Amino acid sequence: MFYLEDAKRLVADGVDVLAHSVRDQKVDADLIAAMKSHGTFYVPTLTVDESFYVFAEHPEMMDNAFFTQSVSPELLKVFHSPEYKAKCENDPNLAKNKAAHATAMQNLKILQDAGVKVAFGTDSGAFPARIPGWAEHRELEMMVESGLTPMQALVAATRTSASLIHAGDRGTLEPGKRADLIVLAANPLDDIRNTRQMVAIWHGGREIQPRVPAAKLSAAQ
Repeated sequence: MFYLEDAKRLVADGVDVLAHSVRDQKVDADLIAAMKSHGTFYVPTLTVDESFYVFAEHPEMMDNAFFTQSVSPELLKVFHSPEYKAKCENDPNLAKNKAAHATAMQNLKILQDAGVKVAFGTDSGAFPARIPGWAEHRELEMMVESGLTPMQALVAATRTSASLIHAGDRGTLEPGKRADLIVLAANPLDDIRNTRQMVAIWHGGREIQPRVPAAKLSAAQ
């Protein structure tokens, strides 16, 4: 998604989910009412627009083990290069991407407060700067920066997303469901970035050691 009018038409036609955010303008009461009436899910995918410029503008985000262990050394070298920084700064769509990102964050808060079903996605892997593993944690962080509580962001990424794909065997910690969970060294309700402070990962009941254990993360994360 990008345009509000497209979103309205698609919801009227009965789509189940809108993804990538309405970000040409502020969502309105008509769209909100239609989405609630149809039970349409919303996947904000905030990392999409930010990925076009964030590493060039904020290279400090890459200065920690959680990030460096998520990308190849070759890609890390590219992100730190003057050529990459210049390319991002001279992108003719830079202002548009930044405006779209800001509007997406605003609309997420509006839709969450209105009771629309917010789920979770990142578009990670579609482009090199949308980094699988890291992007998911960054998405949670930006959802909170948009005004959601840490609990609302976590529920979107777990229970609501499972409901969206009709996966009744996961999404919450309950007897009889898949043992898919992470064990953290710090409370994500205090700081959503604590989702990166992993002690252990459990997938389908099998324990997997995190590539970067919590003890090795810097204070800056």
